[in-house]
Amino acid sequence: MSATYPLTVIEEHGARPGLTGFVESVHAMIRVVAEELDVPEMELTVVLTGDITASVRAHSQIERDFTAERSGGIVKGKTISLVRDYSETVIVLDTGHMAVEEELDQAELLHLVGHEYGHALIGRLRAAAGTRAPKMARAKTPEEVAAIWAYEAADEFRCDLFSNVLMGHFVTVTPGGGGEARPFTLVDLLGEGYRDVFVGLLDDLHPGWADLVYSYRTHQIGLDEMYERLILGTGEVLKLIAHAEAVEAAGGNAPLLTGYEDHLAVQRLLSPGWTPIREVLDTTPTLPPLADFAAADRAIQDCGRHIAAMWASLGVTGHLTEDDQLYISVS
Repeated sequence: MSATYPLTVIEEHGARPGLTGFVESVHAMIRVVAEELDVPEMELTVVLTGDITASVRAHSQIERDFTAERSGGIVKGKTISLVRDYSETVIVLDTGHMAVEEELDQAELLHLVGHEYGHALIGRLRAAAGTRAPKMARAKTPEEVAAIWAYEAADEFRCDLFSNVLMGHFVTVTPGGGGEARPFTLVDLLGEGYRDVFVGLLDDLHPGWADLVYSYRTHQIGLDEMYERLILGTGEVLKLIAHAEAVEAAGGNAPLLTGYEDHLAVQRLLSPGWTPIREVLDTTPTLPPLADFAAADRAIQDCGRHIAAMWASLGVTGHLTEDDQLYISVS
């Protein structure tokens, strides 16, 4: 018997009115994809809002301090698992500025819906495949954190390309001088925005990350502050690269990092951590079906060892003591 994916749509906080039917029609299309991928049953609630911060905080027990600002821009969509296996999921979409009758706004809404639905499907598949990192009472080691960072970055890439396909089904572009229409892509929607942010960060990463570790060695900041800034900063940058790489892939271009190989931040920090992830992504489906998901996800998570090795190249490593306490070393 095929799985069911019941949908509830909520409008709140000044959401753009009249978008419920649009979301329902997209849901019907994605439901077919979910069945093809053998995604187990799940209940979905889509919250259309004019205040994403208020809505995320209201619908999530663990996002009470959520803010929409990120290094790559402002978050306009958020997927929240109400239960750990994603069988009950809320997708919050910021629609207050949209008018769906305009082509660009329609494409933006499609991108938001497709991207966040991608997270919901992947989350459900990961739970069913048994590859989601277990809950731990103790602190995670650098290697355990790196495995999560690897699959979270890969998820952003996969979800962007899933939305790219969705947009191409609904929206087309006709060249300015006339000619045959083509599918709308992430390049048309996002341009070089992610690339520009990425380029602007390179000089901050090198020598910035090395300087951060050095500031601990010279007693300018504490160990916890240094470690947290390095670890969290890495996760944010990897997600930024994933978004930028997805735009390049949607445009049929070479991988983003190949154009910046001369920069030391790419050579020493970013390429060692990201390139193995990209190699797995290039050899597996955008959304692997349940039968293949565990192998694909384990391959991505195994790439986390390269991220941990990058931290070690900066002198930062960690291990568990005999009483299960995390011990961070800076050499």
